[in-house]
Amino acid sequence: MLRSSDAPPAVPARTYALSLTEMQAAAARGGHPQPRLLHGCESEQFSESIGLGSNGALVPWGSQELITLSDDLMLVRSDVTSTELCGGRDAAFEIDTRGWLYLHFRLDGISIDCFPDGSSRTVGGGSFLVGASSRPTSFTRQVLSDAWQAVTVAFRPSDSFQSLPVTDSMLPSELRRFRAGDPDIDFLYASPFTADMRSAAGALVRPMVSGGMRPFYLKAKAVELVCLAVEQVGRPAPQTDAPLQLSYRDVRALEEAKRLVDNATENYSLEQLARRVGINRRKLALGFKILFGETVGEYRRDVRLELARRLLEDRTTSVTYAATVAGYSDVGSFGKAFKAKFGWLPSQSRPAGSRHARSPKSNASPISE
Repeated sequence: MLRSSDAPPAVPARTYALSLTEMQAAAARGGHPQPRLLHGCESEQFSESIGLGSNGALVPWGSQELITLSDDLMLVRSDVTSTELCGGRDAAFEIDTRGWLYLHFRLDGISIDCFPDGSSRTVGGGSFLVGASSRPTSFTRQVLSDAWQAVTVAFRPSDSFQSLPVTDSMLPSELRRFRAGDPDIDFLYASPFTADMRSAAGALVRPMVSGGMRPFYLKAKAVELVCLAVEQVGRPAPQTDAPLQLSYRDVRALEEAKRLVDNATENYSLEQLARRVGINRRKLALGFKILFGETVGEYRRDVRLELARRLLEDRTTSVTYAATVAGYSDVGSFGKAFKAKFGWLPSQSRPAGSRHARSPKSNASPISE
């Protein structure tokens, strides 16, 4: 059983430096940008696997690509899965975004991001960050999950940025000053995805266009994301859940809780589930939503509705029995929930393969300050 821990995550054994300016220069030369070790002892296994690929290079545990789309526009695509993603959870990256408008769109993965002012955020999938800094400051990111699917777009405040179809009145004062070249700006905005952002970021992670048209496609999608994000930051940042710090051990406990819900033959209460995985009730409730995009109750409901759908597709199960399996005592309530998730009534279910469930909904609360 995993034990509960309310203490802040352990200080990483190693910290590596990543500079957007250095990354762009290396990519422009067709080189392979390699993070520099700042603190701690080098890990040979880790140092062989952390470099960002360029020009579509594959890494041992997935795909990472750094693309210079123009002198002032850079794109980083990541779709990786590995327990060595961040040095076995004892390494962190210090990322220098000075001189760039930094836009990070997270489809999957969880990290703790720490900023120069001492604040930190637990960031999960379905979120985006916008940063603009003219100061020689960096933020530190420690990855806590084995999966990492993200798109980063970096944009200089150049003529191209000036030509974006966004008026100054739509921007916070810090971004207006950054746009004008003010040397004393340090701005951060964090928010859940919009549906349009999720679509554009997903298209960049796994582009459908190849060959000679691919660079044009990637640049168009990157600019689309820039426009969507810059417009969004002109609105008040949404309220997030109460502050929460997750450690690597907490993430493993939350994943174990998800596995128990997936395979449960009994209806665990939140308190019972928290005891089973060795994590406190508050951290289970908030952390589950950050990591998986739904509350425990919402996820349990979806798992049971999916089981009911499979039973009904076999044509050997009555709607009443399927409702019972899904945890509903009232067939009418089951029918409403079923239609809301799949788009049709239980009585309209057909054999497997003739209908498809709707895509999972996006994360409702991916960011915790």
